[in-house]
Amino acid sequence: MEMAKDSRLRVGRAGMTVVELMVALVIFGVIIGVVFGFLTESRRSYSSTRQKAQYQQGLRAVMSLVTREIRSAGCDPTAVGFEAFPAADVNSFRCVMDLNGDTDTADTNPDEDVTYAFDAGTGDLTRTVGGANTVILRDLTNLQFNYYDADGNLLNALPLSATDRALIRSVDLVMVGAAREHEYTSYTTRIAMRNQ
Repeated sequence: MEMAKDSRLRVGRAGMTVVELMVALVIFGVIIGVVFGFLTESRRSYSSTRQKAQYQQGLRAVMSLVTREIRSAGCDPTAVGFEAFPAADVNSFRCVMDLNGDTDTADTNPDEDVTYAFDAGTGDLTRTVGGANTVILRDLTNLQFNYYDADGNLLNALPLSATDRALIRSVDLVMVGAAREHEYTSYTTRIAMRNQ
């Protein structure tokens, strides 16, 4: 009789059955899969957002640089007399200024003769100073310069003639870039010249 009692105790104390163990492993696997999927998606989302933010920061930095140079175009403290915009087209322009007042515009420190050109084929915006081309922004889908006179009239006979270039008082800069495929960022600003 004592033996029968012991065998019953052992049966009641038995661990998990194989079926219970398999169910626990499947539930654990599902939970790990959900957590892993969430972490992977969070990392992808973070990387995408970071990439887009960096690209937008690059667009803003370029816009700031172009704005500063357009505002300074035509700076002529010694009244030597030169064209503020020796060239102006829809995807490129050249601006000249005498920032250090030494009667020439050939200096590269500070940059006094600057050309911006957009290559639609490559999506690159280049900045040329002293014959040296530097790509300052990539992955643009569009970049456009629009020129306006003192009354706000669009000067649209591009490339502008010397007569029309002398009338420029403000420039619209329109930049559209692709931070990622099918995700476009667009910036537009009108820049008024200070020296005309």
